[in-house]
Amino acid sequence: MGHGAHRQIERRRDRRGAIAGRAFARRASLLASVALLLIVRSAAAADYWVKNGGSDAANGLSQATAWATLPHAANVVAPGDTVHVLDGSYRGFYLTTSGTSIAPITFRAEGSAARITQDNPTTPDGINLEGASWVVIDGFEVNDRTRAGIRAVTASHVTVRNCRLGHNGRWGILTGFVDDFTAEGNEAHHSVAEHGIYVSNSADRPIVRNNLVYSNNGNGLHFNGDASLGGDGLIENALVEGNVIFDNGRGGGSGINMDGGVNGVIRNNLLYENHASGISLYRIDGASGAKNNLVINNTVVQASDGRWAINISDGSTGNTLRNNVLWSAHPFRGVITIDASSRSGFSSDRNSVMSRFSIDGGDSVITLAQWQAQGYDAASFVATPTDNFVAPGSDFHLLATSPAVDAGTSSNAPATDLDGAPRPAGAGVDLGAYELQLTSCGNGDLDPGEECEQDDDCAGGATCVACACRAALACTSGITATKPMLVLRTDPSAVTFAGQAVIPKPWSGIDPPANGVRIVIDDASGATALDVIIPGGAAWTSNATGTRWVYRDPAGGIAGIRRVMVADKSSTTSGLVMWRVSGRAGALALPDVGSVRSAILLGDVAECALTQWNGPNGDRPRCIGGTARVKCK
Repeated sequence: MGHGAHRQIERRRDRRGAIAGRAFARRASLLASVALLLIVRSAAAADYWVKNGGSDAANGLSQATAWATLPHAANVVAPGDTVHVLDGSYRGFYLTTSGTSIAPITFRAEGSAARITQDNPTTPDGINLEGASWVVIDGFEVNDRTRAGIRAVTASHVTVRNCRLGHNGRWGILTGFVDDFTAEGNEAHHSVAEHGIYVSNSADRPIVRNNLVYSNNGNGLHFNGDASLGGDGLIENALVEGNVIFDNGRGGGSGINMDGGVNGVIRNNLLYENHASGISLYRIDGASGAKNNLVINNTVVQASDGRWAINISDGSTGNTLRNNVLWSAHPFRGVITIDASSRSGFSSDRNSVMSRFSIDGGDSVITLAQWQAQGYDAASFVATPTDNFVAPGSDFHLLATSPAVDAGTSSNAPATDLDGAPRPAGAGVDLGAYELQLTSCGNGDLDPGEECEQDDDCAGGATCVACACRAALACTSGITATKPMLVLRTDPSAVTFAGQAVIPKPWSGIDPPANGVRIVIDDASGATALDVIIPGGAAWTSNATGTRWVYRDPAGGIAGIRRVMVADKSSTTSGLVMWRVSGRAGALALPDVGSVRSAILLGDVAECALTQWNGPNGDRPRCIGGTARVKCK
């Protein structure tokens, strides 16, 4: 797996001294001066040019006066500068200068053939960032370098995008001690000794997405906490999404390898024909096992000489598998192996699988029924690549007849699929990296996969949205709540619901002591968490001006609701009304976190406000959570 090679990375970290001012005025003056300098420097940022046949003696400020070499550009650039590189062959560069959050340094290839064909002058890598933060590397081809195509160490906020990295001696891309690293849109292939993209040494919040990673000797993507080299030894909060990863691991490794990766999300990835493991959550040199990761909507199809599709070991507890399509062509290995030290908090369900699992780290194999007897994958099912895919081995889009269609959960499912198409399309979320799109939606005919073409096709007052029936809304005024907040909990059961909305005056029915209020919390499928009417009556009190009404019932006699506050804030904005509801609801069933809806009805049918919450991966307002707690904001 090549765990020793990363020890070439320097251990040093940037350490900045803290300067304490003696008075508030002095601190404010210093901060203002720094801000002014940053603004001035950003305004003065330069665009430089590099081309074959240029001259480092020129000013580099135009194509006509372009520099000749990238090392010269790296010695000159300052925060905010962009170096535009024309097609040609170049020696790599070694950069130690950092940009800033508002003025990053960018090296950008302006064509499709800006090639790094020699190592940089200092290290055996094509491009090397040494302590250089807030840097963007965009669009280079870096092949056949001695060690790494692109290397970045002891820095933060480094982005490598749209680069092509092939046949490099050890790695396509390597980072060490780099927080907030992003690799997107790259092609990393045929690394000779090790990995396609390697994120190492206690790096937090890396984003690795939309990369094509193939035919590397070791791992496709490798995340290693490297506790032995200092730092906390963890890769925290990684986002690994939208990658296509195949034909890796002939020398060992995984398509996606996480050694000490915690609280990460692995979603919408396609892995196929990898020769070692598919996705591995484990510990060799991390400070702990790979814990509390979410693995959702991935397609993993293992080669006949591969290992398990999902491999969890070495105290990697608290991991969750959902909505995955898993298969192995190996003669006896299968889809999920987990060892005894990793089973605490492990959850797996709604996956397309084969009937081969292991609960002893792969030493023995059990069937799906035996696996389900352990408490896992109750709603999962066996399906073959022929059952699922358009063309097994080459096209992993789902067939319209696949049992994986609409079989998933929307909770934490990504809002789009590997193609960037919307999820869900149809009645529910599909399993795997691809969502079956309803290309016939809107043609007036009920085609396979569609629930409806118009509202009349739906029962119970439901409406037709994107050819799927959605439960009728409790509030149809078109008024959307602002500053909404919702928390639901099952153990002990509790609800908190708040927000505000402008309901145009004159009001005809907003008078809680007389008419009460109705509170509805449900989801798009029609599953209702709470639908309760708090009637008017003596339990309500109001202030002297009749602009604030409070319902109190310490016993929670109506669905556990103990307090409701409604306030008329028309003194600030005409028609503005605020509310807050709290209580310890009885047997509270939580709605689907991906499609929560909340409404309050305060008067007649038009005097209500609605919030349709986005799922965990959507924009605000959105909900997060699961089966025990939902929090929306």
